[in-house]
Amino acid sequence: MKNVIIEQNISNLTNAEMKSYRAFAYCYKGFCDIDYNGKKITLKSNQCAIFLNLSFVNNTKPSPDFVCDTIYIDESFLRQHGPRHPYIIQASLALYADPIINVGEDDQELCINLFVNFQRRVEITTHKFYDGILRTSAQMLALDLFDIYSRTHISEKVTQKSSDIMARFIQMLQTKEYRYNREVAYYAEQLCVVPKYLSEICNKVSGFSASYWINKFTAQDIYELLTRDGLPSSEIAEMFHFTSTSYFNRYTKRYLGAYPSELRNK
Repeated sequence: MKNVIIEQNISNLTNAEMKSYRAFAYCYKGFCDIDYNGKKITLKSNQCAIFLNLSFVNNTKPSPDFVCDTIYIDESFLRQHGPRHPYIIQASLALYADPIINVGEDDQELCINLFVNFQRRVEITTHKFYDGILRTSAQMLALDLFDIYSRTHISEKVTQKSSDIMARFIQMLQTKEYRYNREVAYYAEQLCVVPKYLSEICNKVSGFSASYWINKFTAQDIYELLTRDGLPSSEIAEMFHFTSTSYFNRYTKRYLGAYPSELRNK
């Protein structure tokens, strides 16, 4: 698939083949109700959305007059190397919880121009350095949108060290290590810190504990395996190293609000 995909709607958010992409959407008119990470959110006119994990999106229901531009960028194409700014870490974690950005009047023109100019860059395929300029434009788009979000949502009191530890912790979860280890102590040991310190960093950077993020990623993965892949509970329980199917059922009820059989029938 292409590194960049652009559409004038939001239909590909639930496409299983798009899991490696991050999506940037701007709504010009109307609204779209979205089932996201176990809750319902709404993308409205003059709002932007950044979906860092498309597996969190389970359903979309746009209004008849919904008008939206959506840019999908493959995560590996967008990825930046080197130190990451603390604000980017905080913004990314906040956007995992709520991907909607309320764009103020002062930033609306800027936001629209970001989407229009990026699409123009994509169309100039004759550029001798097309791949490089497109990668740079993708990173600029993401950073400018993070800036809009960070100016109103992100604290300036987080150190680079704390952000780096938090980023490494989330990267471990993104590789699905929670399928084998769901204890805070395990992640703390891998990060060369004590469990209490890791929890303090998580709360300071993201507003949530380390165990919250472990269970958040675990529950979302289980939800997908149950509802999208249709795997039996016994197989998922074994995959996640639960001691028994009954324990797996109780875990699902606690963190997803329903037993496996109930989730499949929704």
